[in-house]
Amino acid sequence: TVIKMATAAVNILKVVVFGATGGTGLQLCRQAAEAGHTVTAYVRSPEKLTIKHPNVSCVKGTLEDAAAVEEAVKDKDAVLVALGSNTVLTRDTVCSAGTRVILNAMKNTGVRRIVVCSSFGVGPENRKLLPWIMRVVIYNPLIDKDEQEADIQKSDTDWIIVRPVGLVDQPARGNIHVEPSGSLPVPCHKISRADVAAFMLGQLEDRTYVHKTPTLCWSA
Repeated sequence: TVIKMATAAVNILKVVVFGATGGTGLQLCRQAAEAGHTVTAYVRSPEKLTIKHPNVSCVKGTLEDAAAVEEAVKDKDAVLVALGSNTVLTRDTVCSAGTRVILNAMKNTGVRRIVVCSSFGVGPENRKLLPWIMRVVIYNPLIDKDEQEADIQKSDTDWIIVRPVGLVDQPARGNIHVEPSGSLPVPCHKISRADVAAFMLGQLEDRTYVHKTPTLCWSA
């Protein structure tokens, strides 16, 4: 399915972004703020949050601090997660362990909507979609995201898990392919972080992909 993403928010919402200093997280913060949403960026290192916007507030904290995470989630309309592993060489649980804390905070505060950026090929049944060399190189991050997705899918939330192909730092095109089944609809293995963020923001209230794992890519 080819979709053209809207550029304006339907309603003004309060959102919290985890992984806000990464490439996709920065795009989420910037685009959400520019759309008029009230954005809380929960970050370990505030100096890495390069966005200065009146709609963005920065909260310093770690994902291990359950009380701080819960405070950041409280009273929000939605949670946006763009966590990523710090290394491909060793086992890293930042995505899975961090998301468990976030899900628990949502349960305790009654927040329902969570939109998560995962990755193409996540889910044991989807490894075959990746070239064998990629399965080896990013083995550890994939395992972490497998566990992250499994916990999300078991949760009592209105979750949406987005699985983009290779992320690039290029301008958004606005038109992207969305494939619910997981396989690539076109022979393209790239999409910009800006387009992924725009799609994720489009899911804050839309129910089209609730409890689904759409794959995102550019057209060829």
